[in-house]
Amino acid sequence: MDLGRPPHRVSLVRLPVAGLVFCWGLAIVEPCYGSSAQALPCPRNPARGYTVGSVTEIKDSKPPCRIEFRETGIRLEAVADGSRPDPGRTVLVDSNGRFISANARGWNAVISVWDARGRYLSSFGGEGEGPGELSARGMLRLFIDGRDNLHVVHGFGGWSVFSPRLEFIRQLPPQNVVGGTGTTVVLDDGWVLGSPRQGTGSEHLFRMLDSSGSLARTFGTVGDRPSGDGLRRISHAGGNTFWAGPGEEGADAYVLEEWDSDGTLLRTLHRDVSWYRWRGQSEISPQVGMLHVARSGLLYVVVFRPTEQYVKEYERAQRGWERVAEVDPRELQEQEERMEAAMEVVVEVIDTRSGELLASDPYMWPEARDIIPQGLFRGSLRGYRYRESEGGLPFVEIVSVELVAR
Repeated sequence: MDLGRPPHRVSLVRLPVAGLVFCWGLAIVEPCYGSSAQALPCPRNPARGYTVGSVTEIKDSKPPCRIEFRETGIRLEAVADGSRPDPGRTVLVDSNGRFISANARGWNAVISVWDARGRYLSSFGGEGEGPGELSARGMLRLFIDGRDNLHVVHGFGGWSVFSPRLEFIRQLPPQNVVGGTGTTVVLDDGWVLGSPRQGTGSEHLFRMLDSSGSLARTFGTVGDRPSGDGLRRISHAGGNTFWAGPGEEGADAYVLEEWDSDGTLLRTLHRDVSWYRWRGQSEISPQVGMLHVARSGLLYVVVFRPTEQYVKEYERAQRGWERVAEVDPRELQEQEERMEAAMEVVVEVIDTRSGELLASDPYMWPEARDIIPQGLFRGSLRGYRYRESEGGLPFVEIVSVELVAR
């Protein structure tokens, strides 16, 4: 699950949203430990039942917890002699604890494998059009299903599937509406669920493809609820259900929905906040940039929340883009840096079982992009951050998301 991106036209470093790619977590309950022996565990309410189609109102009250991102001590590290691939900016985990990574600089179309301690094991793939070879155009997007089959989206519509032993199995037909970072998940049985892009002509919010790549069904009527249209961040931790955030266009409410993969809307969480309102343009409106559900029922959400200063800077920059031939490139760069500094990011954790907001921590973007994990592993609250050492060597550090009582 990739952290996503700020609104369009802002050329910032992306907060880590695969395409949140997730690990296959098996924990039933995520820990809620404090940062020291004296810290109290974050309080949580007991689970409550719900009826299909129900709406739970989540008030904007002061949450009982704060979020900490802690290093686990596990690192995937590059080597100075360049004899093997660097870890790259995309990482997921299989059920055996192996890390699978891609998108290392200079290693196009190469996927690397690391053991549970972060030690390099092997690489495969490579550029080409033959079985098991991958397109080097664009970034590789990685997904893993409930059987540990690795799905690799590459180039313009390429979709290759590898076995748990990382042997090539099959190539799916080109897909144009699935495979996006954070807007596609692969279900336990290898079926693919995606949120179509604006302009694809789809009358539905979601598309389901079977394991052969054929369209199985579409569901969710566009435009029939206040949660907006267009791409939606979605997350799946296993089983038959998934969570979806508001659409990127026209959302006038902070709404999170749980769906059954058969197309039934199971329930809705409605965050009662005044600051999630559509401003007429996605570039200056709040957006969910990352959505991730853990097997424990905790829902992790990252929201980009433009400040009034950001809106002013955006409008000023837009005038500059309209006369780009007359503007010094350095002036445009400085403008975008001011926009970065004015973007607020809110990280929240919601207990979906009780409907309680456990944590809501705001950051300004320059701080957020250094702290927040680039992605969380499927079904768990562990993830990773991409870093570079003082000597310029890249590495990936594995981190955990933990809640501490305020």
